[in-house]
Amino acid sequence: MRPFTLAAALAATTCLLAAPLAQADSTPHPAAAQATAQWPSDAPLRTAIDELAQMLRAVGHDLRQNQRTEAQYDALADWIVKRLASFPTAHADKNAAIALSDIKKELADGADIMTHATHLPARRMGYLMAVQALNRYGRTFAHPDWVPIPE
Repeated sequence: MRPFTLAAALAATTCLLAAPLAQADSTPHPAAAQATAQWPSDAPLRTAIDELAQMLRAVGHDLRQNQRTEAQYDALADWIVKRLASFPTAHADKNAAIALSDIKKELADGADIMTHATHLPARRMGYLMAVQALNRYGRTFAHPDWVPIPE
């Protein structure tokens, strides 16, 4: 098991805190530039997202209350990693495919933090990264009946 370093914790914190600043940047990433248009999603993508979102919603209350153990974070992270193995990132639109790859990477990074952080509040940050990634998906892809996950 890799130790969770201070640099990784700072990177995670910076990522979470800088998200609003990145949205205000006047030179967005090509995928972000088209985010307001909402790309279409297909059934396999919606199914994968719904499955991830259902799990994060189910454990969300306990995680927000810091009522999870290291073993429970490990189990959640392992479950996410297994789901990401078959997560669809192909899309007809190149920028949409880039956005999907970014979302998948953020989910994997969140799972990594949940597994390797040395204390529970840092592991909770991994959960929040995963939630933010799915909520970003909901803003950038057309997904009927999508409901944002509470942070």
